Amino acid sequence: MLVIRAWVRAHAIETFLARTDFNDERVSHYGVGIAFLGERAALVLLTADRKAEVLPFPRTLAKAGTEKRVCGRLVPPLRSPQVFVTRPDGEVEAVALSRAPSGTHGFCALVTFETPGAYTVEMVGQGNAGPEVASLFLVQVGARTARGGQPAQREPTTLAEARTALYERINTLRRAHKLPELTPDPTLEDVSLRYSTRMATEGFFAHIAPDGSTLTRRLPEGTRYVRAGENLGLAAGPLAAHFGIEHSPGHRKNLMDPAFRFMGVGVAFQKVDGRDQAIVTEVFTAASPGAQLPADPVSDVYEASPATAPRSSCRPWCAARRWSGWRANTPAARWRRDEPTAGDGDPSPLHERVFTALPDAGTASVDFFVVGDPGAVPESRSLATATNTRVGVGLVRGNSRRFGQGQYWVAVIYAAVP
Repeated sequence: MLVIRAWVRAHAIETFLARTDFNDERVSHYGVGIAFLGERAALVLLTADRKAEVLPFPRTLAKAGTEKRVCGRLVPPLRSPQVFVTRPDGEVEAVALSRAPSGTHGFCALVTFETPGAYTVEMVGQGNAGPEVASLFLVQVGARTARGGQPAQREPTTLAEARTALYERINTLRRAHKLPELTPDPTLEDVSLRYSTRMATEGFFAHIAPDGSTLTRRLPEGTRYVRAGENLGLAAGPLAAHFGIEHSPGHRKNLMDPAFRFMGVGVAFQKVDGRDQAIVTEVFTAASPGAQLPADPVSDVYEASPATAPRSSCRPWCAARRWSGWRANTPAARWRRDEPTAGDGDPSPLHERVFTALPDAGTASVDFFVVGDPGAVPESRSLATATNTRVGVGLVRGNSRRFGQGQYWVAVIYAAVP
């Protein structure tokens, strides 16, 4: 936003036309307004960088129990849209997408406003530098609840003050929702501080760095974690940056993930055009980065799988641990190609190799995972297939340009054998 005040009307226009720095800003839309009072003038320029086109949507609804469809289209290069809603109780929900009616925008999501209160609706797209918030707006359902005024909080000016304040804010939020508190971890603090400093030094702000590295690569080699999450915030101070994080449904999901147990916060303070700026990085993991690596990772995968399988499907795992050794070569081949899929590239297709090893198999399926902890392999849809009677696990551990250092490449192969 630019504001120009002048005691002579013509001076406001002359000052505006003399500015040449607008072309340096990343802007897709703008608006200009000017008002006069006698000979005095005030000119205001508002600019915006729009990442999504959203059809008009009401910001107030008279009553709860209303359903409204939000439709939009991401502006390239953003792709893979997601819609999140933060409800009045603070819970975050991912809303299913549907195809937009012909002649309108690219996608729609039906949002249900079940209870009175304030809702946050957010559209997220995948960009070249990772996920980006494309659109975010508030919707008030019913009458607005009056709140007592609270004194403004002083922004922290040192890293130690910022960490203390943000850790308390994060754990206060989690306590309010009966979630386990998070423990600050020195390794995660170092990772987050290094990344905030790097963004400030190199002049970017994104989850994917200019060299293509992601959070998994920033975590040190040998780190064991079930999964990790990262929040980024940028504002005049750390509390203001975190306020934006808390009110972004996609970022709030990390703050309230019940699986996370450890956190680290890093803040880089700088001045941009004479204005204070704080870049905040928050990193979360489910296991301490200092935890020891498993001695028998294959057994960890086997132990994790039946825990989520129905009792009637136990039999495949009970008799499956002695499959022929070729299954271990499968993840190694994918790791060498940096491609965790069942695509082509092996001398013989994977499914043919399954049927060669098990001539009586009627069907076969395979899941590939890249994980930091083999005991946290995600649940597979194949677990619910009652006809599967065999399972085999193969894995290899190595570094990846795409997925980071010291990751486990896991192949879990299922087959239906009478």
